[in-house]
Amino acid sequence: MKRSLVAAVALLLFGGVLAAAQRTRRSAPAEKESPVAVSRSATMRILIATDTVGIFAYLSEAAKLAQWFPDQAIIEPRLGGKYHFRFQDEDGVWSGVVTDFIRGNTLGYTWLPPGETVETAVHFKLSPQGGQTIVELTQSGFLSSAEEEKAIAAWSFYLENLKSVIEEGSDLRQARRKTTRRVTRKRG
Repeated sequence: MKRSLVAAVALLLFGGVLAAAQRTRRSAPAEKESPVAVSRSATMRILIATDTVGIFAYLSEAAKLAQWFPDQAIIEPRLGGKYHFRFQDEDGVWSGVVTDFIRGNTLGYTWLPPGETVETAVHFKLSPQGGQTIVELTQSGFLSSAEEEKAIAAWSFYLENLKSVIEEGSDLRQARRKTTRRVTRKRG
């Protein structure tokens, strides 16, 4: 039930575009302390009207990353390269290492937000679909459902923004920030 609800929300967010939040979970009973490590992963897909090479540039080049994802980016686009991301409305710098790199096809990196203690892995896989590309993003290593759900919500927005920037030239972060500021002002 929960899985189909997440999938329905993702499909609504992406306006019927190929996008489905799928989760793979392995867990031990909550009542017992277990020596088995528990982790979760989330996989999301979206169809974008451009080729894999064009999308890969938006995933691996600092100037293009800053158009849809972090507000400032430094990245060494190679296996073992480092990255540093800064988001306007967030404190700290996200830093990590590129763990998977096949130009035009695959990009993976470690993910550890500032102040967090558990590192996860982010992996992008690009698949051509005619003149379009399926962008598949998987984040793995979550230790709780709450962390996983938070990541699904964030990545759903950023994947939608990637599509918007590429297909329409429109950055959805600006409208999101205006909405967030209005809500904050009304509360304060």
